[in-house]
Amino acid sequence: MRKMILVVFAVTLCASQAYCADPEWYIGDDRCPPPKDDGRYSAPYSAKDHPRDYPNFDGADKPGWSCSYQRNDGVIIQYGNSQTPQQQWMTLWGGSDDN
Repeated sequence: MRKMILVVFAVTLCASQAYCADPEWYIGDDRCPPPKDDGRYSAPYSAKDHPRDYPNFDGADKPGWSCSYQRNDGVIIQYGNSQTPQQQWMTLWGGSDDN
């Protein structure tokens, strides 16, 4: 019984750490180096991961970082999304009252 309680506690602790972990900061490459985490941009956000949770965290009204360029072979490389998390969420989940 004691071992079971310790196992449940350990699993709960690990799960809560994973859930509360900060999202990875932006990624980029040599032509699009990601910005510093200096408060000018919102944290990376994906509205697909939050269908019922309108973003109201600190910085949700700041634009996300984005950078794009076209490679020599014509492929366009895009990093990030310049919309705020709130704009991203409204675009994907906001809809109208008719839905």
